[in-house]
Amino acid sequence: MNTLSRRALFRFLGLVGISSLAACAPTPGAPTAAPATAPAAETPKAPSLEATLEIWTYPRTENDLEIVYKPLMEKFTALYPGIKPEIDVQPWGGRREKLYAACAAGEPPDIWYATTDTLPTYVQKDIILPLQDLFTPEELADYTESEIAAASYNGILYMPLQEAEVNGFGYNAKLLRELGYDPQTAVIETWDDIYALAEKAKAKNWYVEGIRTVDWAEWVVTLHEAGGSVFSADRTRSLMTEQPAIDTLTRWVTEFKNGWVPLEYAVGSEQEAQGLPSYWLSGEQVTARTEDAACWRDVESAPELEYVIGHPRRKDTSLKLVSGVVSGQGWGITKLSQNKEAALVWVKFMITPENIGLFSTLAGTTPVGTRAKQEFWKPKSPCVLEHVSRFSPHLFADQDANTLWQESKLTCAPHFQAAVLGKETVEEALEAIDKELNKLIKERFG
Repeated sequence: MNTLSRRALFRFLGLVGISSLAACAPTPGAPTAAPATAPAAETPKAPSLEATLEIWTYPRTENDLEIVYKPLMEKFTALYPGIKPEIDVQPWGGRREKLYAACAAGEPPDIWYATTDTLPTYVQKDIILPLQDLFTPEELADYTESEIAAASYNGILYMPLQEAEVNGFGYNAKLLRELGYDPQTAVIETWDDIYALAEKAKAKNWYVEGIRTVDWAEWVVTLHEAGGSVFSADRTRSLMTEQPAIDTLTRWVTEFKNGWVPLEYAVGSEQEAQGLPSYWLSGEQVTARTEDAACWRDVESAPELEYVIGHPRRKDTSLKLVSGVVSGQGWGITKLSQNKEAALVWVKFMITPENIGLFSTLAGTTPVGTRAKQEFWKPKSPCVLEHVSRFSPHLFADQDANTLWQESKLTCAPHFQAAVLGKETVEEALEAIDKELNKLIKERFG
C-alpha cells in the first residue's frame, strides 16, 4: 500500500506556515482560506487542558456508547483527565440538516463524524475547521495518499478518516466452475474478460454482473477503469463527452442490449430502484461489486452462495487497475467550537493507528491506514482482511469523489437509463449530461 513519505506529505499539505486554532466565526458568503502566515499561539500541554467536548456520531452497533466508545474513552481519560468527551450517538437520517441548523444557530457540537462525500458542502457552508497546519507528518504517516486526498478539499486537510468502505468484486465460484473457469485462478480483469464471461453466462440464463444506472459510484469507478473522470481536476468543466465516458456508456449499453445484466436495473431515479431483486444473492449472477464484509455477510444472507474474492478491473492492460473510490467517515471540528485545542487532542487520539484499529474492531467497520489494518485490526472474518488487502491499493480519491456527487447522480441517471433503453444515443445522452453538469458547475463554483 502506498503510504505517504514525510516529503510527500509536506508537499501534499502545502505546509507553508502555521495557522491558529482560534478560527473566527463564519462570515456570510464564500469561505475564506485558513491563514497560513501568522504563527500559532503556543498550545497548552494536553494533560493540563480542561474542557467538555460535545461530540456527535452515528451508530455502527446496537449500542455504540458501550461497545465502541467506552473502551476508547477509558484510555483517553487516563491520558487527558481534564477533557470530558460527551458523545451523542444520533440517527444517520437527517444528520446533515441537524448539523447545519446547529451551526446556523451558533450552537454546534465541537466535533462530528463527517462523511467524505459531504466534505465540499461543509467547506462551502464554512462550518468545518481546516486542519492542514495542525498535524505533523508523523501524525498522518499511516494514511495512504488516497486516504489523505479523500479527507481533503482543494489540497486542504479537513477531516482525518477513522474508517472507510473498501469496494471490490466477488465471484460466485459455483457458477464460474459451471462456465469452465477455475474459481481459484480465474482473473476477470479487463472489459474483454467481462464480455467473454458474459456470453457464457447468458447461455446459462445467468447475468454477468448488475449495473444500476442510478448508482453514481458504479459509473465513476467504471469511468476510471476506462482512464477517464467526470470532472476536470480543477472542477471547472465536465469531461462527459470525452472518449473514456463514451467508452463507458457504450459498455453499459452493450451489456443491457445483450441481456448480460438485468434489464430492470435500468432505472432513472432512486424511487425506481427500490425493491429491485438481487440476482447475486439468488445465485443467478456471476460477479458483483461488493463491500469489504460481503465475503461473510452475503453468505449469511444466501448460504448457498460460494463466495470467492475477485480482482480489480481496467478497460485494458494499458490502464491502471481500479477497485473503487475512497469513501468513509472521519472527525470534523466545527469552526464555532469554543474548545478547539481540546477537540484537536481528542481527534489526534482517535486517529492513532492503534485506536483506529481498535475502533474498527469494536464497531465492525474497516479501518484506514496501513499499520491500523495490519497490526491493530481484528476483523470478524479473515476474508475481510484478504478483501481489503487486495483492493485497497487500487482505490482512488480525486475531484470526482467530492464534486456534486448527489447532484450528478440525479442529473445523469435519467440519461443513462434513456441510453441503455435505446431512447437516446450514447452521444445524445452524454451531450445532454455534459451541458447540465457544466451548468451545475457554474452555479456552484462560478
